[in-house]
Amino acid sequence: MPKHPSDSARKKAQLWPQRERGLEKLRLLLSSQEALGPLVAMALITGICAGAVTVAFRIVSEWPTELFLSIPDRYESLSPLWRFSLPVFGSLVLAAVYHLLQARRRQVGVVYVLDRLHNHQAQMPVQNALLQFFAGATALVSGHSVGREGPAVHLGATSGSWVGSRLQLPNNSVRTLLGCGVAAAIAASFNTPLAGVVFAMEVVMLEYSVAGFLPVMLAAVAGSASAQLAFGNQPAFNVPAIQMNSLAELPVLFLCALAIGTLSALFIRAQRLLVKQQYRPPLLRFLAVGLVTGTLGIWVPEILGAGYDTLEMAMLGELGLSALAIIVAAKLVATAVGSGLGIPGGVIGPSLFLGACLGGIAGGLTNLWLGEYTASPGFYAMVGMAAMMAALLNAPLAALLAILELTYNPNVLFPGMMMIVVACLVSRHFFGTDSIFQETLRALDKSGTPSWRQQMLSRVGVASVMERRFVVSPRNVTEAEARRLIERHPQWLLIELPKEPAPQLLRAADLASFLERVREAREEGREDKKRDAEDNVDLVKLPGERLQLAALSWRATLLEAQQTLDSSGADALYIDRGHGGALDNSAAGIILPADIDNFYRK
Repeated sequence: MPKHPSDSARKKAQLWPQRERGLEKLRLLLSSQEALGPLVAMALITGICAGAVTVAFRIVSEWPTELFLSIPDRYESLSPLWRFSLPVFGSLVLAAVYHLLQARRRQVGVVYVLDRLHNHQAQMPVQNALLQFFAGATALVSGHSVGREGPAVHLGATSGSWVGSRLQLPNNSVRTLLGCGVAAAIAASFNTPLAGVVFAMEVVMLEYSVAGFLPVMLAAVAGSASAQLAFGNQPAFNVPAIQMNSLAELPVLFLCALAIGTLSALFIRAQRLLVKQQYRPPLLRFLAVGLVTGTLGIWVPEILGAGYDTLEMAMLGELGLSALAIIVAAKLVATAVGSGLGIPGGVIGPSLFLGACLGGIAGGLTNLWLGEYTASPGFYAMVGMAAMMAALLNAPLAALLAILELTYNPNVLFPGMMMIVVACLVSRHFFGTDSIFQETLRALDKSGTPSWRQQMLSRVGVASVMERRFVVSPRNVTEAEARRLIERHPQWLLIELPKEPAPQLLRAADLASFLERVREAREEGREDKKRDAEDNVDLVKLPGERLQLAALSWRATLLEAQQTLDSSGADALYIDRGHGGALDNSAAGIILPADIDNFYRK
């Protein structure tokens, strides 16, 4: 008969987590939705880490350009040969790096963050982040038509995941910290803390709750503070606070929004088609991007790099109509090809670029048709940025707040809101497109937006709802030992089966009923009264309900518990503390399907 665990060992296991101290107690608190205080502290650490990494990425992606550019982002100052050669050379460098890596280590960007968040419990591999850091910087320095915000989101998300993993926090908290890292990264990229918060909640986390907002807000503040320490507190773009002169301009803005919504839908569809080619070798894909970008860069150098200098010129109304039209066409092609074929950059910056140029075109035409009493093209460029970003990312509130913080111009709010609504309606309902990130996930055959039930279950750790009223027992016990087990008033008995892959679960009430029947039988003379409490009781064979179990880490969420139940076919789960050794030292609790159902139906 297997050795029976001592009562002291059982009592020690049963008191978990009440007697835990320090970091172990913090981990258990964070498995609950109500652990706001500790989560805010973790969010501050995450914000500092994500802000520092984002600042470092910005420095690495900008400093090398000082060697060959007299003015940051001014690729127009290069000769045509350099404008062609630089993207091609950058593509070859990226292809060589990607060739040395396994396919799973090549995945980067916002789409990868969403995949890891919703399908892999927010666990972000550090190796992929290292690739994103250096490959993203290489793409920007070599003039590829991508933005720095996509890499920043990946790096911020990895910072949050890394903090949670290093502290061995439950997965529901790691999920929140990933969102905190994203908010801090967006805030540090453009010094836009409010837009960072809303982007994290609207695009990445896909939820709005007080418990989620407060940690994300603090992380965004920390990220923005990091950027201000490194680059100062000036707004990203120095533009005047211009405004719409008359309500008569609203029809023109409406038509501009229609055009922006249409262009965003075409961009998304192009991305959806091109992203399917990412299974091809990196050399072929990246070289194609380099050749397209370099060729366009010869004639339209404004599209090279992040293009923030051109973006500011559009907001100042310093670009003519023909120049703006050519820039829009070239930028659309270069960004769609680069992003679709896997260049490790972002699309947020290009969306602002395209929106500003389209708005500038609308403003220029309005000035020609309606006279000088209409708003300047720069104003149209500002609201166009908001409309394009909202339609492309399906993030209307984040786009509106981003433009407000980038320009420090509250006059963009009223017309910007109208344009955002129109552009989003055109893109989503007329053309039937979702956000560019969700469309890319679908094109890659990956699940995107989780259901409301999955969202709810992923917010809570199993440690906060598990049943702790259980005792661990070997299969065979004496009657005296069985009665001592019942005297501890457990709800369940966890039966150790060393030769089986998993223990079994028995209701304590079934054992109590069995012992009561044995006692009554003895009193009625139907049992030999000479038999004593040393008689064996086989817990696997006595009448009662027994459940087959599967193990689950205590860091898991209720969503993982549901998925494990579905995949394993088990009747219930026992929560493993991960300490190894005897079952009574490692088992922390029990999760039944009813526990999951009861939680989300509250």
